[in-house]
Amino acid sequence: MRLLSTIKPIEIQAVTRTLITDVLVLFSFYATIIFAHILPFPLYKLDPMKILVLGTVIYSSRNNAMFMAAILHVLSFFSTGHPVFPKFLIMSSELAIFAWVLGTLQSSRIAKPLGFLSAIFVSKLFYYLIKGGAISLGFLDQNLLSTSIATQMQALAILGGVFLLFDYLNTRFSK
Repeated sequence: MRLLSTIKPIEIQAVTRTLITDVLVLFSFYATIIFAHILPFPLYKLDPMKILVLGTVIYSSRNNAMFMAAILHVLSFFSTGHPVFPKFLIMSSELAIFAWVLGTLQSSRIAKPLGFLSAIFVSKLFYYLIKGGAISLGFLDQNLLSTSIATQMQALAILGGVFLLFDYLNTRFSK
C-alpha cells in the first residue's frame, strides 16, 4: 500500500474523475430505466447503454469503460429482467468490444470520428454474428433484426451527436 504523500496530484485527479464518471453513469443508468417505463416509446431501441459507455470511454479509462460495459446489462437484467439471459451476455460483450475498440482508437492517431464509426461497426458485427449463432443453436427465440434499420440509424445519429458533444466538452475543458 502506498502512502498518501507519495501519490501524485495527477493520480488523485484521475481517480476522482473516474469515480465521478462512474457515479454519473450509474445514476443515469437507473434514470434511464425509470424513463424507459414512463415514456410512450421503447427507449432501449436508441441504445442508451452505449451512450453511457461512450461517456465512460471519453471521461475515464478504457479499462473502467470495459468494466462498466460489462456490468450495465447485468444490472439491467437483475433489476428489470430485461434483456433475457443469453441476450444480456451478448449485449454486454458488444458494449465491452465497443469500449475496447473506441478506447484503443482514441489513443491512436486515427481521426476520432473514424475511430467512433469503427467501434460501432466492429461491435455491431460481433453482436449480429453471436446473436445469429445463438438463434441458430436455439439459445434465443427471436429475429436477428429485432430493431429496424431506420431506428438503428436514428440511434447512430444520436450516438454520433453525443460523441461529438462529449469529445468537444472533454477537449475544451481539459486544457
